[in-house]
This record gives sequence, structure tokens and C-alpha cells, in this order.
Amino acid sequence: MIDVFAQPYEALLLFHGGAVAGLCYLLLRIVRIRFKAKFVTHLCDALFVIILFVLLAGYLYAANYGTVRGFLIAAFSAGFMAFYALFAPLFARISQKICKI
Repeated sequence: MIDVFAQPYEALLLFHGGAVAGLCYLLLRIVRIRFKAKFVTHLCDALFVIILFVLLAGYLYAANYGTVRGFLIAAFSAGFMAFYALFAPLFARISQKICKI
């Protein structure tokens, strides 16, 4: 049975998880920009998929003992997209400065 009063908490928790996934993606993006080799790109992509799976599974378990619900996947995706939209320009400037060093 779905507890209606717990759904906003679960959604916000998964939104936070999506934002953490967005942070991981932007950090790995800096590594990919710094090292232009194809091997590093593939390694970072594989690492991101593993991190994404672990984050999603961990946050789903923390929110409602691992039950997959559509609104939770949507909240996770919204958190990822919001973090990426807000902080990608900042990380782009940071990564340009790091690559110049």
C-alpha cells in the first residue's frame, strides 16, 4: 500500500539522488576533457553507469525499500537534469581552467 504522506519525502530524496548523479557526471566530464584518449572516455562512461546504478538502487532502497515507482524515476531524472542545467556552465568554466594548468 502506498503511503500518500511519504510520497513527497520519497520524491525529494530521489531528486537529491539525481542531483548527486549529476555532480558525478560533471566531475567525470572534467576527467574526460582533461584526458582526450578514447580509453579514458570509455572508462568514464562505464564508471558513470556503475555509479548511476549504485546511486539509484541506494536511493530507492532508502526511500521505500527498493520499490521502483514511476514518480521516483521521474524525480531522479528531474534532479539530474536540474543539477546539470544549473551547474554545467560553472563546471565548464572550472574545467577550462583546470585543462589550462
